[in-house]
Amino acid sequence: MQLQKLINMFGRDLQRRYGEKIHKLTLHGGFNCPNRDGTLGRGGTFCNVASFADEAMQRQSIAEQLNTQAGKVNRAKRYLAYFQAYTSTYGEVQMLDRLYQEALQQAEIVGLCVGTRPDCVPDSVLDLLAGYHAQGYEVWLELGL
Repeated sequence: MQLQKLINMFGRDLQRRYGEKIHKLTLHGGFNCPNRDGTLGRGGTFCNVASFADEAMQRQSIAEQLNTQAGKVNRAKRYLAYFQAYTSTYGEVQMLDRLYQEALQQAEIVGLCVGTRPDCVPDSVLDLLAGYHAQGYEVWLELGL
């Protein structure tokens, strides 16, 4: 039996709801991590972002990164802005709102995926993300455990 008959796969669900393929575009928001800055510890298993993201990306604006990443994907026309590098909720809520809004202002973006850790999601960030969802955007919170 095929896997998609047994479970609701993320990509297939988005395609069903949007009528087309939706692709995640990985972004680097210049975030840090409480293990990297010494707030909660030192080092950490998931702190080597270079294993999956180009550190040079953080020198580009969010809009520039989205444009670059979209140019690498020819199977989709609409996207989720994927803040993956480090802890993408680790910052002042006003700064997070500015970065997330910059991504959402791009016409082809249907929502956000935000990678973070469970101990770095205060109520103010949950409220911010819930506000985007209330506006009709997809909002996916990816918790590294």
